[in-house]
Amino acid sequence: MNTRIFLPLAAAAVLSSCGNKALKEELATLKGNLAQIHADADGDGVTDALDKEANTARGSLVDGSGRALDLDGDGVRHELDLDPFSQRGVKVDPTGMELDSDGDGVPNSKDMEPNSPSGALVNFQGKKIETSGVSMKVAEAFIPEVIFATNSVTITPDQETRLVTVARMMKSNPTLRLRVVGHADKTGSERVNLRIAERRAKSVIKVLTTTYGISEARFELVSMGENDPISTKNLHNRRVEFQFVR
Repeated sequence: MNTRIFLPLAAAAVLSSCGNKALKEELATLKGNLAQIHADADGDGVTDALDKEANTARGSLVDGSGRALDLDGDGVRHELDLDPFSQRGVKVDPTGMELDSDGDGVPNSKDMEPNSPSGALVNFQGKKIETSGVSMKVAEAFIPEVIFATNSVTITPDQETRLVTVARMMKSNPTLRLRVVGHADKTGSERVNLRIAERRAKSVIKVLTTTYGISEARFELVSMGENDPISTKNLHNRRVEFQFVR
C-alpha cells in the first residue's frame, strides 16, 4: 500500500520540477523581450522599437516618434535655435536667427530699408533715423520697450523678440551705450516698485549680455519705480525703456 502511495507522489514531484523549470525559462525569455522593448539608447523617452531618429543628442526635445523638434520649421533643432519662433518661410542663419542682410538689427522680413548704410541707427522697421536736427528723445522713441506682467520680472518670448532688435542695433553701432530704465505701475508700495523696476532692468541686461553677447559695460541701469508713468493703463507702465548715454 505504501508503494502505491509513494510512486504517484514521486511522479508528481518530477512533473512539478519540470514544469517550474520550463516556467522559469519562459519568464526569463519574457523579461529579455521586455528589456528590448523598453530599450532607449539615446535617452529621449521614445523606445528604440518606435524611435525614428535613434541617435538624437542628449537633452533634445523630440516628438512622439523620437524625431528632434523644430517648432518653427526653419531647419534648426529647437534646443539649438536662438529664435525658436521665427516667422514661417524666412531665411535663417545656423543659429536659427533670421537673416539681416544689411546688419542694421532688423530682420529682412521686417526691414523696410533693406540696404541701410553700415552703422546707421535705425528704427524697428529698419528705417534710418536721421539724428541731425532731431532730438535724442525723439530718436530714443524708436527703440522698442519691453513690457512685463504684474509683479513679474520675467521676459516673455514675444517681448524678447524686441530685444533682438536692440541687440542688433548695438552690434551695428559698436560705440553705442544705452541706459536701461526700469519702471513699475502703482501696485504695491513705492519701495517695492523701485526694487521690481530695478530687477526688470537687470533681467533685460542679462538677456542682452548672456544671449546676445553685448558687453555689460555698454549699459547703465536706472530704476524709476512708479515715478514716471507713461499711461493711464498699468500695462504700459510696467516697462523697461532705453535711453542713449551721451
